[in-house]
Order: sequence, then C-alpha cells, then structure tokens
Amino acid sequence: MSDPYGIIDLAQLKQPAGDAVGASGTAGPYEVAVTEQGLEQLIADSQQVATLLLVSSSRVPEGEAFLQSLRDGVTARGGAVRLAVVDADTQPRVAGALRVQQLPTLLLLLQGQLQPIVDSVLGAEEIGPLLDQVVQLAQQQGMDVSGAAAGADDAAGAPAEEPLDPLIAEAYAAIERGDLDAAVDAYDRRLQQSPADDEAKAGRATVELMRRTQQADPAAARTAAAEAPADLDAQLLVADLDMLGGHVDDAFGRLLDLLRGADQETKDAVRARLLELFEVAGAEDPRVGPARRRLANLLY
Repeated sequence: MSDPYGIIDLAQLKQPAGDAVGASGTAGPYEVAVTEQGLEQLIADSQQVATLLLVSSSRVPEGEAFLQSLRDGVTARGGAVRLAVVDADTQPRVAGALRVQQLPTLLLLLQGQLQPIVDSVLGAEEIGPLLDQVVQLAQQQGMDVSGAAAGADDAAGAPAEEPLDPLIAEAYAAIERGDLDAAVDAYDRRLQQSPADDEAKAGRATVELMRRTQQADPAAARTAAAEAPADLDAQLLVADLDMLGGHVDDAFGRLLDLLRGADQETKDAVRARLLELFEVAGAEDPRVGPARRRLANLLY
C-alpha cells in the first residue's frame, strides 16, 4: 500500500448532492454510503479511523460478492476499520474526485491521505489479511483500533445534509432497480425545472452511457473495432465501454483520433458523443479541458 494519492481533490464538489442511494444488499454497522457533501466529513473522520473506500457499480462482475466480503471482514473487526462505499453510477463526480480509473477500485483513506490498494475484485480469502494489514498500519500511526470511534452512529455529529431533490432521488431509485428509461425520464423532468443542474446533467449522461452499453459484449466489441477502424459505430461503442470502465483518457483519445480527415457526418457524431462523455466525467475533471481544446482544434 504505497504510492499515496495524497489529499483528495474536493474542488470539483461544490454543490451538495444530498443522500446517496446505498449499495445493494444490507449495509454493515461500520459502513457509510459516500455522497458529495459527505466526502469532506469522511476525510475528517479518517484522522480517527482507517477507512477502506470502495468505488464500484452494480454492473461490475462479482462486485456484489466483493462488497459483501469487505462488509463481513470489517464487521468482524468490530469497527477498527470503516468501510465507505461510492456508487459510481449515482455519484460520478465523487468517483472523479477520487481519481478512479477503473471499477472496482479499493483505496485506503488514512489521516486524510489516500493510498491505492487494488483496482480489481479480490477473492474472499484475501480480505482478511488485507484488513489485518490496515489495522496494523493504523496502530503504527497511533490510531485507536478498539472500534469505539468507528461505529456508524458517529455520523450523528456531522453537518446535516440538504434534502435530495425528489426527481434526483427518483432517478437514483430507478437506477438501483435497473429501470434506466425511468431514470432518464426523471432526469429530464429535473432538467426542465432546472436546466443548469450539473448533477442532473451528469446523471442523465451516465444513464445514457449505461443504456448504450447494456447489451454489449465487451470482447466482441473490441474485436470488431480493431478489425474495422473506419467503422464509426464500432469505435463509438468501444469509447463508451472505455468510459464505463473508468478509462477516460482512452475514451476521449479514441474519439478525437477519428476526427482527422473525417467527413462532416462523422465529425457531428463524434462531437455529440464527446460532449456526452464530458458530462459524465464532469467539467472539473482535469482530463476534460485538454480534450475540449483538442476537439475545438480538430473541428475548426
């Protein structure tokens, strides 16, 4: 657990998002669902308790089993470690602030510092030794690992979060039950009310991304794109899959490369898709600005 990420970049999280929809399954007693507003408090709490931060999605193969293994291991240690869960589908800007490149990603948050652990699913047999190592590291930092400070009830002292907009909550609930059409509808109604709502824009773009890739076979899609580099639809799909998997630079680069010498129809399609992916990443994502500039240069 080396190469710390350093302090989390909170600059892009200027608008509170309210309560997050919790991860599927039953949350453990030492688990919190991370929201934009709650992230700052989570960092502050990491001065007192070591926190495993899991960024994942219901779309991750074996992701639910991984989460449950983490829950079981954290619960067994009586609060010596806290588990914090970020749903990348409903909290894309939190995932961006954490600089997540791939799902799932497991990080250690300790005394305000992030350290990467793994960006893949761990087997159940690996969880126990990992948690023991985290507890040992916390002890070395002089932290109390008795569990007294790590229970879920300690959030009572955190600042009260603003109520979540009902239509955003409706969209989150639709995503949780897999009804992506209903989620888009809820976001559209929210944007009719408030066209400048960045959270609704990002959420809608994310759901559209999920809809476009819902039936895709990633291996077949990548083979088709490699065999037909001039096939626009094939390249657009792989860019979507890259974005969905957290490979943001690859997604942007693939589409921008298509613009060299392209006809107007291709330019229009690529521009439209890139603008959607920029919404998914969020305007404050450091990769968006350079991609926007390159897009402008290639188009004009």
